[in-house]
Amino acid sequence: MLKKILLPIATLFVFPSFLSGQGMWLPIDLINQEFNMISKGMKMSASDIYSANSGSLKDAIVHFGGFCTGEIISSKGLVLTNHHCGYGAIQKHSSVENDYLKHGFWAASMEDEKPNEGLYVDFIISIEDVSDKILPLVLNGLSEKQAIDSVLKSNPISGKSIGVTIKSIYYGNQFIQIVSQRFSDVRLVGAPPSAVGKFGADTDNWVWPRHTGDFSMFRVYTAPDGSPSDYSPQNIPLVSNNPLTISLAGVGQGDFSMIYGFPGRTTSYLPVSEVAQQIEIMLPIKVQLREIILNTWDSAMRVNPKVKIQYASKYASVSNGWKKWIGQMEGMSVSHGIDTLRHRQGKVIKYHSANHENAFRAVDLVEEFDKQVLSLENGRKSILYFQEVLRNWELLTWSRLANDLVRLSDRGGNIDKAIKALQSFEKNYDSELDRRASKNLVNEWISAGKLDTLLNVPIQYLEETDAFVQGLFSPHLYNSLPLNSSKYSDTIRVELCRNHLAFNLWTDLITKYRSVFLKNKDKENLFESGMKEWMNLHMSAAKGSGITLAADANSTMRVSFGEVGGFSPKDGATYNHRTTTDGILDKYIPGDYEFDLPQEFRSKLESQDFGKYADLDGKLPVCILSANHTSGGNSGSPALNSDGHLIGLNFDRVWEGTMSDFYFTPERCRNIMVDVRYIMWVVDKYAGASHLIEEMKFTN
Repeated sequence: MLKKILLPIATLFVFPSFLSGQGMWLPIDLINQEFNMISKGMKMSASDIYSANSGSLKDAIVHFGGFCTGEIISSKGLVLTNHHCGYGAIQKHSSVENDYLKHGFWAASMEDEKPNEGLYVDFIISIEDVSDKILPLVLNGLSEKQAIDSVLKSNPISGKSIGVTIKSIYYGNQFIQIVSQRFSDVRLVGAPPSAVGKFGADTDNWVWPRHTGDFSMFRVYTAPDGSPSDYSPQNIPLVSNNPLTISLAGVGQGDFSMIYGFPGRTTSYLPVSEVAQQIEIMLPIKVQLREIILNTWDSAMRVNPKVKIQYASKYASVSNGWKKWIGQMEGMSVSHGIDTLRHRQGKVIKYHSANHENAFRAVDLVEEFDKQVLSLENGRKSILYFQEVLRNWELLTWSRLANDLVRLSDRGGNIDKAIKALQSFEKNYDSELDRRASKNLVNEWISAGKLDTLLNVPIQYLEETDAFVQGLFSPHLYNSLPLNSSKYSDTIRVELCRNHLAFNLWTDLITKYRSVFLKNKDKENLFESGMKEWMNLHMSAAKGSGITLAADANSTMRVSFGEVGGFSPKDGATYNHRTTTDGILDKYIPGDYEFDLPQEFRSKLESQDFGKYADLDGKLPVCILSANHTSGGNSGSPALNSDGHLIGLNFDRVWEGTMSDFYFTPERCRNIMVDVRYIMWVVDKYAGASHLIEEMKFTN
């Protein structure tokens, strides 16, 4: 039981300064951060960064596919983003005969640029605080969703491909309206070989020093009148009035840096008991389950070129989370993050103990959270196991797609998209590899359920199903999947799917998962409702000390700023703020799938013909470190200097600082960027794509 001590109202309280260290700021809030940014070296105004009514940097920033960030770098709609953001598109255009993942791709002309069905970019038109419209409706009894729907209906905004959304921030204490415009003809322009774009692959992922040229290029096309349009041969490149200017001046230790993009999710204000559960209980389970899949896939990818292409994107996706979670656990431990968060939580409690109105509420909330988190633990673990199995057992994906096809056919609907979805799945599916990997995964799930009877593992169903179909993981089951669509007519394909022994696996397991999820839902909702009040207490305590807290990331447009610089992660180790191509050659291992290099690329590096892209010492920088608060979704975000010029391309964080989703400290947390000069050198000197260089605007 926390001690309830009412301090005198006159008690002087200073809110902890480290709360202001984090910061993924809404562009509309930058006016309040302008002085702070200028003090760090910025030479722009807040309106140069964001303006709804005049040209600003905002106009060059795009939400790429809804999962990454990109930026316009020419007046002809050329988009720069990460290689790993464009990976799926590059993979879809690749085959054993034309392996663009291995050899890279560079369109010789606009006619050669490759369309990508389903890929889009969103431009932000405006962001507006609409809390004064939403909150009164909520206070009058409407749910947040009902209030949002009401406001959207009462204030319609029309226009071609215009989207309007209202999002909650600060756990429902504030609401913002975002107006955007979507362009759905986005074509692949160029990508370096994976040996460049993924250099270091999984060994170097989240690690410094880094030497990865993680970039690719696309182009946005419009209808001839400049309006958004689906793909058409008659479409023309987007005319952009405010593309980014590229700086070749380079950066140094302590220089101002800014990241502009769409970070996915952070949780900076959770109660300590919640963070501790995530770090100490949930993440170890997730890491263990991902390792089962990765180890099986990796052994096959190393010996089979076809499997390597098929599973390259899937492996990268599964591995990315796995390694990040390990870094979060270690980072929180080494930095004593839980202790720091507990100290911060205590400061909020002490602040409100000096306020008669809220004297005991912070104490009560923390005690309630502690009890709720404990009661949620078994349900959360159960859900976690379900989610990892549903995500990584590929036979379940086949079952889901087959069900979609059969339902559409039975309703007399158009099944073309359902057939294409199955074909797309089959292109990158190896049934024997899935059989081996998923067998190990499901066996681990069953074992966990037998060891801990409080976990909701459908052991009886899995064992009965195993017997019924002569083994869920028998080669016969997998070999009998109707995978080769060219063999069958659509009618036969539908019936083969309907009658297959694995057809109902997805519906059976997703039904059981939903049941477990719903059992926990009321408890989770109670926790979330408490978070709204807890966040309000956080905000009022900060406001009382003259500090504004940045809202947690939620895939909306944000700006973070800091300084270029290395750091010391542990005693005796110091990280410089940059790496150079010398490190690429040092890491080069002939024939290694992570550190091999194309012969021509290696020769060009060895010749050291870096020209105007070289740094002052004649070396070619590859990657940069900076203390900007970033998260998933910031992949592909532009790194900008004090003048708003492009200096790099964000793509990662350091291993030691991945805990920044929970706890950001500028002493330890660093984001990793590709130096724009390395990108331009690869495009110009290696790829010979001078026609792309000619589109761009440079400054020294």
